[in-house]
Amino acid sequence: MTDALLMVFWGAIEVVVAFRSAWQVDGSPAARGTVVVLVVIAVSGIPLRRTHPAVTAVLGLASVVAMTWTEAGYSPVLFTVYAATAWWSRAAGWWTGAVAVVLAAGATALRVFVVAPGSGGLADVLYPQPTTFLLAAVLIGVNVSNRRRYTQALIDRAHQLARERDQQAQLATAAERARIAREMHDIVSHSLTVMVRLAEGAAAGSAAGSAAGSAAGSAAASSAGTSSGGAESAATAAMRGVADVGRGAMGDMRRMLGVLGGDGEPALAPQPGIHDVPQLVDRFRALGTPVALELVGVVPDDDALQLAVYRVVQEGLTNTARHAQRVRSVDVRVAASATEVTVVVTDDGRTGGPTRPGGSAHAPAGSGRGLIGIDERIRALGGQVRAGSRDGTDGWQIRATIPVRTEDR
Repeated sequence: MTDALLMVFWGAIEVVVAFRSAWQVDGSPAARGTVVVLVVIAVSGIPLRRTHPAVTAVLGLASVVAMTWTEAGYSPVLFTVYAATAWWSRAAGWWTGAVAVVLAAGATALRVFVVAPGSGGLADVLYPQPTTFLLAAVLIGVNVSNRRRYTQALIDRAHQLARERDQQAQLATAAERARIAREMHDIVSHSLTVMVRLAEGAAAGSAAGSAAGSAAGSAAASSAGTSSGGAESAATAAMRGVADVGRGAMGDMRRMLGVLGGDGEPALAPQPGIHDVPQLVDRFRALGTPVALELVGVVPDDDALQLAVYRVVQEGLTNTARHAQRVRSVDVRVAASATEVTVVVTDDGRTGGPTRPGGSAHAPAGSGRGLIGIDERIRALGGQVRAGSRDGTDGWQIRATIPVRTEDR
């Protein structure tokens, strides 16, 4: 649309003016036709000013040659200089203007001294008005070029910010998903491990009670009934423990899914910390795991650090309950100093053999997600984790060292 308007209101008018001036020229019809053709060539480059500004500049300078016979070729070159400056470069605009000034002076000199002697003089050749108008065209082109570049820079910056915003949103989403995955593993893996061990204990208790009842026979019915009742009582308590742990896991899952779904207000609960470690240890002791807990020093009141300590202890005890066999002792030590907090979970179990009556002969292999999550969590706090078999002896150990931040001291 802009090109069409320019061709109508600039190019067409210039052609009409050139045609009119050509008939006022005292000369041959060939000279008149040359003037019109040169002006038409000059204005034909208007639609190409954005894509091929160099072509527009070369075609536009053709109109200056028409000044050899008439002044009609002067106006088209103004647009040519402007287009070269605005759409090509500043240097191209200045060079185009300088060439136009030289060509205009030469063409005017030919007209007043050769083509039409006596029609003018040296004053017409050195007349400053064309140079002034060409300078104005260059300055307008520079202003338009600067404005266009500034606008384009703003657009590019807006696009860059939009891309960065999308990238930040994707990174935040990925980080949140990783965090939720770690929390889900810590919650589900620990709780289901406890439930499985309680269920195994219940099954073992029921089997022992049934065997004792059958061996006693009818002659010792009263005594066998007491033993069976004790076994059934133990099995009932174990299964109640399964139900309690299952309900706890379900509650934790609902809270996590409430955060993920975003429907309504999720149930809120404080994150576990160092004060919850003894309760965690007692839960594993109830499974028959011989856990010894040692707390040294005061862990700083930092929620992230305390949660990390709790998760390390939970992961260590859970791995022991799932994978270690014939465990005689498990040592949990949390030592806090002014500069760091060290968490060590060590067991003396083996990798094969049943742990208790009714237990499996071989522990299932884990996915490793728990240790990966622990490593990411500790590294986020500037610490490090080492986990693996103990050198020269049976057992497994996980050791985490977490530096204490300055503001927490």
